[in-house]
Amino acid sequence: MVDTPQRLDLVALAGVSAALLALEVLLLRLFAFSHWHHFAGLAVSLALLGLGAAGTTLALAGRSRASRGDGWFLVGLLVTAAGFLLLLALQSRIALRPLFAGWRPGELARLLLVDLVAFLPFYGAGLAIGQVFLRWPGHTRSLYAANLLGGGLGSLGAAALLRLIPVEAALGVVAALLFALGLLLAGVRGRRGMAAAGLLGLALSVVVSIRPPAPAVSDVKALSRLRELPGVETLAVRPGLSGRLTLLRADSLRFAPGLSLRWPDAVPSLDAAVLGSDRVVPLPRQWPARGEHMAASLAGLPLELRPEGPVLVLGSSAWQTPVAAQGRALTWVEPDGRLLDILRARGAPAVGLRLVEDGAWRQLASPADGAYTLIAVDRAWEGGDAASEDYVLTDAGLALALERLAADGLLAVPLPLDYPPRHYPRLITTLERALQRQDVAVPGEHVAVLRGLQALLVLASPQPLDAQTIAALRRFAERWGFDMAWYPGMARAQANRLHRLDSPLFHDIAAAVFTEHPLPVAGQRFHHAPATLERPYPWRSLAWTEAPGLVRELGGRGWSFLDWTLLLSVLTTLVVALLAFLLILAPLGRLPAIRPPFARLSVAGYFGALGLGYILVELVFFQRLILHLGEPVLAASLVFATFLVGSGLGSAMSPESATRGSRRRIYAAVAAGLVLALVPFTAVVVLTAPALPLRALLLVGMMLPLAWAMGRPFPWALRQLAGQRRWIPWAWGINGFASVLGASLAPLISIHLGQATTLAVGTLCYLAAFAIAGRWLEER
Repeated sequence: MVDTPQRLDLVALAGVSAALLALEVLLLRLFAFSHWHHFAGLAVSLALLGLGAAGTTLALAGRSRASRGDGWFLVGLLVTAAGFLLLLALQSRIALRPLFAGWRPGELARLLLVDLVAFLPFYGAGLAIGQVFLRWPGHTRSLYAANLLGGGLGSLGAAALLRLIPVEAALGVVAALLFALGLLLAGVRGRRGMAAAGLLGLALSVVVSIRPPAPAVSDVKALSRLRELPGVETLAVRPGLSGRLTLLRADSLRFAPGLSLRWPDAVPSLDAAVLGSDRVVPLPRQWPARGEHMAASLAGLPLELRPEGPVLVLGSSAWQTPVAAQGRALTWVEPDGRLLDILRARGAPAVGLRLVEDGAWRQLASPADGAYTLIAVDRAWEGGDAASEDYVLTDAGLALALERLAADGLLAVPLPLDYPPRHYPRLITTLERALQRQDVAVPGEHVAVLRGLQALLVLASPQPLDAQTIAALRRFAERWGFDMAWYPGMARAQANRLHRLDSPLFHDIAAAVFTEHPLPVAGQRFHHAPATLERPYPWRSLAWTEAPGLVRELGGRGWSFLDWTLLLSVLTTLVVALLAFLLILAPLGRLPAIRPPFARLSVAGYFGALGLGYILVELVFFQRLILHLGEPVLAASLVFATFLVGSGLGSAMSPESATRGSRRRIYAAVAAGLVLALVPFTAVVVLTAPALPLRALLLVGMMLPLAWAMGRPFPWALRQLAGQRRWIPWAWGINGFASVLGASLAPLISIHLGQATTLAVGTLCYLAAFAIAGRWLEER
């Protein structure tokens, strides 16, 4: 047996690692498309347990020399590649409805089947990757470096593939590359049976890449419902980082949220761009677009109140401010360039629309030539996920928008109407905080709220709303049948007149906030603290203590008001923790006694702390860099690739010897890297000005030293177990379990305690590892 890994071994290890990270990225996109994003995170977290389970398997099988040969590695590689194809085949035939799994055993069985199949490629990759550390325990630096560098390339490669081809085709391409790698390795090492399996898999993967099976979509998803409309036509299907874009056309596609019930005429037909399988953006078939109905719509009201001056629209949704603003100087900011390309092709620039592909925060923070008369946050109509960062709808973001307005300008934020109100109380408290940041003494004098049957519009101005504006609001509401929920000087008896509720709750909430009184009981059903830069999660509504009462009071309808992402994140954390505990304990009876200075608890503590700390730090930087880059998928690709490649380089340069000096140098570098990386973490405006390539380069430069430093503690410690090689896969598996646990913990900590707390917990994990390593050195 060769005692040194050859170049081909390192290439193969990097290839499996690249496939693993690519699979993680692609699975999130695939599962979010085929079933809800809430369940996508749960499914991938459970699948990632395959890495830790592989460590347990290797720890149990470590006595056999067969576990340290080419055959074991090739089996893991081929299982990974075959798992890609099996997962694709299953996803093309099973349309999941996960919300029904709680009371339909058949649906639960289908969901578990998909999760189990997703587990297989991670398990196979874990066998292949973990086996090399067991096989060559004295070469952890080069092995871990190849592992991380491959992972970084896989993350970038997955992002590149998603821009060019559908996710199902991307999975086929990765599987083909993996089978080709297995074919090469098996051929060189004389494994004819493995080579034949690799050749067969390669041929099948090529076919799948060219003609991939389309993922099945649940019948309750928006894409499925729209496809069932009579006469619907698919105009285009375009891949992209933010998900598949499907452009549909049918005469029955009509969208007019916020339209008065008194509007007497028809609403024009529109095309629908479906992003992923749930987000729907209506698009006019040609510009100029028909917009007569906007005169009776809440979407057109702000333009009627401020008929002159430039307009800024942030994001896109069914709330169609650009249609109402035709002929005005309008800047439309949308991060998805595919939507803008469609608009350009249909003549939008000819009617005064300036289309900008960028993030909303960056547009607000960038230097400007002048002030806007109206800023409409159209994307707020779509809502969002409880764990999704939205920095514009924080107190700092809304304050920034108010700064960009002319003195008499208006900020317009639309919301779908929920009863009891789910997001409205939090928007009002956040807006009050934003006005206070602008040194406004009486925030309530700057705000007006109108309510229709299904829509809510919140208006705010840097200056108190004057009598002329209030009179215009009341005339509009009277003419078109909308309820005034709040305006300066409004009496409670003037609310709740047309679309009657049990009480004028929307007025009472605004009155309570602006007079600094407690919210009414019904307004406290949901989380209502202001969204801040530290906790930029404006769509989080779940108040844990109120949830049981809400479900009891509303019955089955109450479950739809809960933040399922948070509930499933907690469930994932508990399930992962339990399974990890069982799988960590499983091999202990079969392992030999561990020799000093190590102890089972200290090994588990050290490698668990590293796994948890690494993923917490990595994910909190991903959360914060959305502020600077605008697009979450772009931020994820940049952060994950930087951390993995940087850590791979750091691993290759990790000290060989276990001394107090090497320990101090390793962890001092981590501390110094954290200090430098805090610049993009804490900066709000500084990094928003440069162009995207330069901004990305600056961010990488600030994170790379930290990533380099964080790649060194793991191989340094793992090499100290070289004399007790059967404990190596156990330690590696614990690191994997902790990483999976951290992936579900990171959003929970950030949402409830703040991003700085997540970073602090990650830092404490490295301090714990530093202390444990010190005990090892003292006991030598």
